[in-house]
Amino acid sequence: MIFRQFQHDPGACLSYLIGCPSHRVCVVIDPQIQTDIYTSFAAGQGMNIVRIIETHAHADHLSGAKLLSARTGAPVHFHDTATTAYPTLPLRDGDELAVGNALLRVLHTPGHTADSVSLLVSDLSRSRDPWMVLTGDTLFVGDTGRPDLDGSPEMLYDSIWGKLLSLPDGVEMFPGHAAGSSCGKAMSPKTSSTIGYERLCNPALRFRSKEEFVAYVLSDLPVQPPRFQQVRGYNLGAVAEPPIEKTYNVSSLQITVTELRERLARGERPFLLDVREEAEYRMANLGGTLIPMREIPARLSELEPSEEIIVHCHHGSRSQRVVDFLYEKGFRNVKNLVGGIDAWSVEIDQTVPRY
Repeated sequence: MIFRQFQHDPGACLSYLIGCPSHRVCVVIDPQIQTDIYTSFAAGQGMNIVRIIETHAHADHLSGAKLLSARTGAPVHFHDTATTAYPTLPLRDGDELAVGNALLRVLHTPGHTADSVSLLVSDLSRSRDPWMVLTGDTLFVGDTGRPDLDGSPEMLYDSIWGKLLSLPDGVEMFPGHAAGSSCGKAMSPKTSSTIGYERLCNPALRFRSKEEFVAYVLSDLPVQPPRFQQVRGYNLGAVAEPPIEKTYNVSSLQITVTELRERLARGERPFLLDVREEAEYRMANLGGTLIPMREIPARLSELEPSEEIIVHCHHGSRSQRVVDFLYEKGFRNVKNLVGGIDAWSVEIDQTVPRY
């Protein structure tokens, strides 16, 4: 069995290809809008893409499922609770999909969204026992999916404790996102884990009662993805044009560390907004105002829309999402510090610690 994880910087998204070289077939899970990476990889391995699976209707990025289906002829699968405006095949809890010697078993794991599924993967040339589970946006490394994008925290609890944590500790876990995504609030930059390690070390899983878990996952949620309902509509085929396209030129809302240094040297004093966590701020900071990304919606009144605001984080992913959010809220003089504090410590001031 061939297993390939693809990492995508915008949105810290993860997609997957699972294939059987002996039968020359493969399946793509959660494809991005740029589909060449999947067709090129499959062709390089001598495989045909025969299935496309969406773990849920995404709200934070544009899906390539419909485009990839048009290119390959492979059907797109959604859970049967999803309503799509183009032909798809339904998935139900317990369904088994064979892709050569690879076997995918469907677990309906609602909570992040009602149509969320996880996929248990077995290599039949070795065993029917599950080798790994693709958890979509239900369970992340160090976090869980957020339930406020048309989801349910109670259902999320039932999915995690009733299904995912019933799996053996040794089952490898591959999520739909890593740190930098707006689909969780505290996920790790690691892109894989095991069920056993998450059971022991995932902060969100230390709450054993449903009431405590619900309170935790609803607290301190990060900014919502821009236009998430429209993006989801596009991914379901109901919206013709990609609504995630910005109403501005992205480069016009960015500033490099060199440009910032030059402006500070001229005596300019833009408002520096640090959207990292407090522990990160204590390790290294540029002297700006700290408002962690997850607190931005609740503390919006602390920011002045007419003031120039330069937002930064560690590498620039979180801060770009905050810039998108602020722009959507009417802040027109806001910029993302490209490369974040890490670029500043490398290119401008080596006395600022790297971490």
